[in-house]
Amino acid sequence: MLSRTILTALAIALAAPLVAAGAQSLSGPYVGRYTATLTRAQAAAKGDSRLAGKFTLWLTRNGTYVSSNSFDRASQRRLAALSNHRLRIYDDVGCKDGGFERPGGGIYRWSLNDGRLTLRLVSEGACTGRRDTLTFPVWKRK
Repeated sequence: MLSRTILTALAIALAAPLVAAGAQSLSGPYVGRYTATLTRAQAAAKGDSRLAGKFTLWLTRNGTYVSSNSFDRASQRRLAALSNHRLRIYDDVGCKDGGFERPGGGIYRWSLNDGRLTLRLVSEGACTGRRDTLTFPVWKRK
């Protein structure tokens, strides 16, 4: 079984062609690498104890991002900055593979305080894995 580091690096490498495909360049203060940990009790309180463990999130300037958690494999996606502290997150491999990706992806509101990024759901289709991975943790900048 491949380690999480190798899977994350592979997902990043796979996301690189998205830049050539016209991904939006980003410069918001949210761009960066983040980590988070959820205890079993915290994950259960959020509704899914299977998500207990470590999370990683990398929001890049080239309009792509990679996330992973203890339950799911690393996944690459695209993101676009919207007005009013919102991000559109779309072209999600896991959501597309499961048939859950909706046109336009999901919309999330971001806030950043003392190096801690919080993502809150604005609108999303049936891709609950993306929603949970993004909104359950409070992300700490690495």
